[in-house]
Amino acid sequence: MKYDVVVVGSGPAGSVTARFAAESGAKVLMVERRQEVGAPVLCGEGISKKVDEFKVLEGKRWIANNMDGARIFSPDGTMVKLSADMAGSETGYVLYRDIFDQELARGAIRAGVDLMLNTCAVDILKENGKINGIKAKQFDEEFDVEADIVVGADGVESKVGRWGGMKTTLKPYDLETCVQYTLSNVELDSAYCDFYLGKKIAPGGYVWVFPKGKDVANVGIGILASLSKPGLSLQLLDKFIDARPELKKGEPLRFLAGAVPVAEPIEAIRDNLLLVGDAARQVDPITGGGLMASIEAGMLAGETIGNAVDEQRFDEEMLSPYEEKLENTLYKKLKRNYAVKEILINMEDKTLNMLADSLKDYKFDELSTLSLLKALVSKHPSLLIKLKPLIKLSKI
Repeated sequence: MKYDVVVVGSGPAGSVTARFAAESGAKVLMVERRQEVGAPVLCGEGISKKVDEFKVLEGKRWIANNMDGARIFSPDGTMVKLSADMAGSETGYVLYRDIFDQELARGAIRAGVDLMLNTCAVDILKENGKINGIKAKQFDEEFDVEADIVVGADGVESKVGRWGGMKTTLKPYDLETCVQYTLSNVELDSAYCDFYLGKKIAPGGYVWVFPKGKDVANVGIGILASLSKPGLSLQLLDKFIDARPELKKGEPLRFLAGAVPVAEPIEAIRDNLLLVGDAARQVDPITGGGLMASIEAGMLAGETIGNAVDEQRFDEEMLSPYEEKLENTLYKKLKRNYAVKEILINMEDKTLNMLADSLKDYKFDELSTLSLLKALVSKHPSLLIKLKPLIKLSKI
């Protein structure tokens, strides 16, 4: 088997990369170790409405709910309300994530991408020290796939990256452990995605409630791995649900558990090997959301690969525009948000309560980072010292 590009993983990052590479003229194979694209669902299923601007999806059947925005609750219950366009990359639509992934994969296939399911990458191929494809296994059959470029879109702690000599192992301080129920028979009439903060609620993370319909919602929790222990995430999530009458009667339709990187992006190119999505840690370190980042990075990766195939040059220099463009766009935000994460993790609940109190009546249609910080300090001058690092970051 011989292709210009082999993409390992059919999630959003892999499918978008494969599609844009194929649309640029590359012959692309995408391999997926599972038997179905998009299953099992490993996601809170929220995404910004800005996804529409990328024009990578047709129709609306992937949308479970159209949200007005987000509500953030501090440890003492103070609520801050944000409109959808102010609420970040995880709020706007609540998805049917399996259908969402399948629609992205369908777009790749329409562009000419070949897709093989039940197919694991078990190693990379090398000839004279240069990567020239992957060793794959489908059921009991092992075979080689030759390719000029290999793309690792294989998620957290990418094996493809590790085989290529990249450091993809995450420290517990940069990893969120997550569990989530999809509950039926809940009583939610809110048009907002809700986030709950506090060291007793979710150490180093948050609880989320995303309504999927009239009586169905995703209710999950993410906890920083360095602050967790076995079973703690589920214990705290069950405690949160039991304390809320609107959720307590809910019955689970689905349960999932997983891990999300909350780290700075890592090296994404090594010779003719390229990482994208969670594999490259293209995830918002504050929220753990990576869908929008995966689509943005996937488009850049695919276009860069297409140019390399057109030029028949597969070296690191030819692929470097992918990372260079990200450094000037997406990575600026992710690196800034990593620094913000470091500050927020060390904040006491009392400080979070003061922040929420300052912002609960703030007019967010006038939002800018500096004006926001001024609003915080004007109401609670004692916050000035704690917010000085954020003031510096606001200038980045």
